[in-house]
Amino acid sequence: MYSILIAFLFLLFFTVAFSLQNAEPIIIHFFGWRFEGSLVIVLLTALAMGVVLTVLASLPSQLKKRRLIGRQQKTIAELERKMAEYQAMAQSHEPQAQEMIIHTPEP
Repeated sequence: MYSILIAFLFLLFFTVAFSLQNAEPIIIHFFGWRFEGSLVIVLLTALAMGVVLTVLASLPSQLKKRRLIGRQQKTIAELERKMAEYQAMAQSHEPQAQEMIIHTPEP
């Protein structure tokens, strides 16, 4: 818990230091659109957009993996149920098998 807090405080410290050192005003032109703001706002916005796009790009594969894990868990549960049935059958037939071994005539 403390390691997460310490990591968050370091991140906060470096974000504030970055903001103070990159506060120069800049102008961005993009397809006729014009934006005036500080460099830190532009950089942090670009970072946030990159994070969002990365999460959205990885979402389909994560959903596919979750569906696969769900199917595998169902298969495991079914196989465990069958194994328990077979073990119960084997235990119920074990005394008969012992009798057959004992009463088997020798050649």
